[in-house]
Amino acid sequence: MQSKECALRAYLSVLAGGVYTDGLAKTRYFFVDDLKIAACILVVLGHFFMSVVAAGIMPQSALYNVLIQGVYTFHVPLFFVCSGFLYQNSNRVHSLKPYLKNVARKLLDLGVPYFTFSIITFVIKYVFENSVNTKNGDFFNSLFVNPTAPYWYLYALFIFFLIIPCVNSKKQAWLLFSISVLLKILYIACSINSVAMPYVVSSVTGRMIWFAGGMLLSFYIDKLSSLRFLKAAALVAIALGTALSALFYRQTNNSEIVKTAVGVIFTLGCVFAAVSFESAKTRNLSKKLTPYFMPVFLMHTIFAAGVRILLLHFGIDNVFIHILLGVPAGFLFPCAVYKICEKLPAFMFFIYPKKAIDIIRAKKLKK
Repeated sequence: MQSKECALRAYLSVLAGGVYTDGLAKTRYFFVDDLKIAACILVVLGHFFMSVVAAGIMPQSALYNVLIQGVYTFHVPLFFVCSGFLYQNSNRVHSLKPYLKNVARKLLDLGVPYFTFSIITFVIKYVFENSVNTKNGDFFNSLFVNPTAPYWYLYALFIFFLIIPCVNSKKQAWLLFSISVLLKILYIACSINSVAMPYVVSSVTGRMIWFAGGMLLSFYIDKLSSLRFLKAAALVAIALGTALSALFYRQTNNSEIVKTAVGVIFTLGCVFAAVSFESAKTRNLSKKLTPYFMPVFLMHTIFAAGVRILLLHFGIDNVFIHILLGVPAGFLFPCAVYKICEKLPAFMFFIYPKKAIDIIRAKKLKK
């Protein structure tokens, strides 16, 4: 009887957009939600404007170079920082049994949407081969070796859950972060010398610094939030990152040193801003928008590309029309799909597998 009550509470919590903890205390960090939402918006806009430039609808100007290259130094790193932070705060993966349980859970939560939408994207590119900007590669290679954008993030994130345990102390967190810095230096050195690495290796060496940085942040978040000058530091960091982007990115610049430096500055500025500017209004907004994060991330390229292909099919290449219709499509259609999936948990499984399973089980128990 108790298990039925727990399942029912889980179901009600899921529908309310909350986090069910089965009676265990769990802190919700709204600044993480804010960061993920902001980064997701930047990802959608970045992919959209890159696609219209690649299609020849909009020219590649100096302003475009500065904005796109600047944003690409930090928007996905923010995802990794948030994931590392929540991993360290929400899990206690210190021994084999919880490690295996966590890996199995992440394989479900990340693997299902990864394979589902990677395959959907592959099929769309195959059907509309003459209309897409990026052609398909080998099917097996696209799924298991060199994942396609934007789903490589889920692929890389699972690797981190696979190889990194939670740490027990600040000392261990600093050690892990130091190792990630050394790996980043190795990655930069290989980039400078044009040394090719397998995707799995490049993901670990190039991106582990952000995930480990998020884990390290979890030990200092209370001190960070109490700093009086945090707002000023946030504004200075973002202004400095913007200035460096304007300096280095007016032309295409593939320097990993510049990208890392600008990315670190922007990431720190965004974290500082999210922590220091948090308020009741931002928390309420985060609660409403957070459930849509994954649907938008997974489906924005599919719907935005669909609108672009449809407009070009009818000979419409006006950039303002593409922006007017394409940008909302990247946000609104995925949100609409999610609202439908809330009524159909079987389809929710392909976006939020664990949530769908909880809803289906709770509905059965409720009967």
